[in-house]
Amino acid sequence: MKKLALALLCALGLQAADHDLYTHSVQVVGEYSFNSDDMYLKDGLGWGLRYAYNFDTVNLWEIGAVQFAFDYQFDEGYVVGGSSAVYRWGVNALWYADNPSDLTPFALLGLGAQFFTEEEHGVKDGLFGAVGGGVEYQLRGDLDLVAEGKFLYGGDESAFVTTIGFKYNFGQ
Repeated sequence: MKKLALALLCALGLQAADHDLYTHSVQVVGEYSFNSDDMYLKDGLGWGLRYAYNFDTVNLWEIGAVQFAFDYQFDEGYVVGGSSAVYRWGVNALWYADNPSDLTPFALLGLGAQFFTEEEHGVKDGLFGAVGGGVEYQLRGDLDLVAEGKFLYGGDESAFVTTIGFKYNFGQ
């Protein structure tokens, strides 16, 4: 069984292509959010969707892609009672490392807005800034495994959100 799995991974690696060839990508991710003590919200699970437009030409700031993100953190309890779900919408700029490997690191910088279903204990809807990074591992030309971590700063509230999921590339 191990030999079969290894052979499958090798075959997928041979099919890899340059991710710069694709102008669009979508991602489905699972996430875990580590919330600051100022939010009074317990750490929790969630999921996210991403759409990215990948640039194929050199631009002023060497941005590799512009990503539109939606994240949903499940209804989590406040530390001092009550609960809330969190909805986050954001726009991120991504900078990819230029390397020949199937494992490509990237940096991320973005802006967004977060909305709470229950604003309790001084926690309010508002804007946030995001900074982070991650890696993409190309399984084949149009499919990547993605892991990402980003800090979200908004007023007194902050969170560190980690995600892992799959990215499908299209528009060659």
